[in-house]
Formats: sequence, C-alpha cells, structure tokens
Amino acid sequence: MAKIKIPEKFILGLIIGCTFPILLGILAIVAWFYLDRNEAHALFCLLSGISLGLIVDFKYLKVWIAKRYELPIGFIVGIYLFYNVCVFGFFMGFPVFNVLAGIPAGYYFGKRINHDCIPIEKHSKQIRQISVFTAFFMTLICISSACLALIGDGVEHEVQSMLRLDFEVTRPMIWGLMVVGGISLIGLEYVITMFTMLKTIKCKF
Repeated sequence: MAKIKIPEKFILGLIIGCTFPILLGILAIVAWFYLDRNEAHALFCLLSGISLGLIVDFKYLKVWIAKRYELPIGFIVGIYLFYNVCVFGFFMGFPVFNVLAGIPAGYYFGKRINHDCIPIEKHSKQIRQISVFTAFFMTLICISSACLALIGDGVEHEVQSMLRLDFEVTRPMIWGLMVVGGISLIGLEYVITMFTMLKTIKCKF
C-alpha cells in the first residue's frame, strides 16, 4: 500500500498564512467595539482588518513558507500562543481542546530538528525543552480556565447540567475537578508534544 505523504508545506503555509488575517480582523473588531460600536461599521472594520492581513501575507508569506524551518523562534512561539488563545476563546474557556496544540508544535519542531541536522545526542534536550514549554503554557491555560469558572456564579449547576449528573455538585467537587483535570491536561500536553516530536524525528518524512 502506497504511503500518503502529508502536504506539510501546504499545512504549515495555511497555519502561518491565516495568522495575520485572523489577528488583524480580531484587532479591528476590538478597535470598533471600543471606539465606534456603530453596527453599520462592524463588517467594514472586520473586512479591513482581514484585508490588511492578506496584504501582509501577499508580501511575506512566500518567503515565510520557503524558510519555514529557519524562522525566528519568537515568531513561531507567537503563532503557537495566538492559536492557543483563539481555541481557548472559541470554546469559552474550556481548556480540553488546547491539548491538541501539542501536535502541530511537536511536528514543527521535530521537522526543524531534522532540517537543522542537529546531532542525535542533543535531541532529548530539545524534545524536553519544547515539551516543557507546551506543558507550561497549558498550565497557564488551565489556571485561566479555573479563574473564569470560580469568578462566575452557578458554575456548580452548569457542570451538573453539562455532565447530566443526578447529584448536587458542590464547590469542593469543582476544586477537585479543576486540580485533577488540570494536572491531567498538563501531563497529556507534555506527552503529546514529546510523542509527536519523537515520531517526526524518527520518520523524517
């Protein structure tokens, strides 16, 4: 059976290319909300931000894709953080889906290790550093989620309804759920990132 090659150039290009249109679109809406709030102008502001992002892509994206494994680490980390925040906001502070960010992070940095021809004796250190970073940011995500949950009223009832439990959920139960769930998500993020990097480095596809 023939192997299906992942079109990594297209996928990474899509991830990088969508960053600025989404980011500038969001910033345009934020600016509209605080400076205008005229509903007739909302769509114009959104489209202006997205268009500006597309202009940035038109000017730089081709170079970014061609040198995707030579881009500054700060630039890549910024993209990783941006999409994490977007996922966090899209799911209204529910952090479970943020663990999936470890997959593209592990894949990218695994491919970058291959591209830079880093000696095998240094692989474990870099894998550990990237996995610790993603786990650390997952920690911040879990803390933010816990703060949002505790600040709001009626979180016990919301959890009870969401899980369809036939018993009353108390505040200590919520604390226990956040602690156990948070630690589990942080550990899972570490493992997912490490596993993806190991598979990517080994396969070298």
